[in-house]
Amino acid sequence: MPVYINDVSVIAPGLVNKEQARSVLCGQNNWKYEQMPILKPEMLPANERRRTTPVIKLALQCIQGLLRDYDDLQTLSTVFASSDGDLEIVDKMCSALAEDKKTVSPILFHNSVYNAPAGYWSIASRMSGASISLSAGDASFMCGLQETVTQVEVDGGTVLFVCYDYPAPPLLDVSRHFDYPLAIALRMGAEAEHKVLGTLTLDGPLNTQEKEISNSHCRNVSLEPLRTALPVGSGLPLIEALLRRARMQIILPYLRNEKFRISISH
Repeated sequence: MPVYINDVSVIAPGLVNKEQARSVLCGQNNWKYEQMPILKPEMLPANERRRTTPVIKLALQCIQGLLRDYDDLQTLSTVFASSDGDLEIVDKMCSALAEDKKTVSPILFHNSVYNAPAGYWSIASRMSGASISLSAGDASFMCGLQETVTQVEVDGGTVLFVCYDYPAPPLLDVSRHFDYPLAIALRMGAEAEHKVLGTLTLDGPLNTQEKEISNSHCRNVSLEPLRTALPVGSGLPLIEALLRRARMQIILPYLRNEKFRISISH
C-alpha cells in the first residue's frame, strides 16, 4: 500500500520556522548558521514547559510545526527517534552521582527516561494513541522512518515521526560531538491529504554489489555542513526531495554500517 507524506517540519539554526526552512530546502536561499532562539513550544502548558530540557523543547517545537492545520490529534500515533537522547541530562546525573551526597533532583530524574519527549507530547496533545521511542545510533533516522512506515502499512491511520539530536555538554562532547541541534518531523498516513507532498516506498538495504554507493547528499550544497553534523542530518535529502516534488531514490545510513534505499514519487 502507498504511504503518503502529508507534511514535514525542520528545526535547526537558520531554519527556525516553516517559511525559512522551506526556502532553503527548496533551494531558493542558502543555509547559513544563525544562533537559534530559546524554543518555547506553545502546545505545552507553562508549568510543564519550565520543567523541560532543550532537547525536549526541540522535539516538541518540530512536531508542533506539523499540526497547525491538523485538528484530530486523538487519532495520531507517534514515533520518536534520537541517536543519543538527552545528553545534557546524562551529564547532570553523572555529575550529581559523583558528588558525596549523590543527590539527583526529582525533575532531573523525571526527565532522564528516554521517552520523556513522548511523555510531554502526550500531556500537551492529550493524545491517547500509541507512541514508540527508539534509538539506533547513527541509523536512528532510517530506523525511525522504517518503524513509522510499518505502522502505517499495518494499522493505517496517521503517524507522526520526529527524529532529533542536540549537542552534548563539554565532558561528553569529547566522545560524541554534534555541531548543531536539529530535528526533522514527518506526518505520514495511509491516505493523501489535500497538500500531500509525495509517497514513500522502502526498497530495502543495498546489496553487496552496491556497497560503494554513497549516502545521499543535499542538492542545496550549503546544507551539507548540517547534513553531516549529526545523524539526523541524513534525513535532509529526503525532505529536500519532498518539498521540491522530485521523483528520486534516497540512500540513508542503516544498521551495521549498511545503507538503505527509499523511493519518493508524486
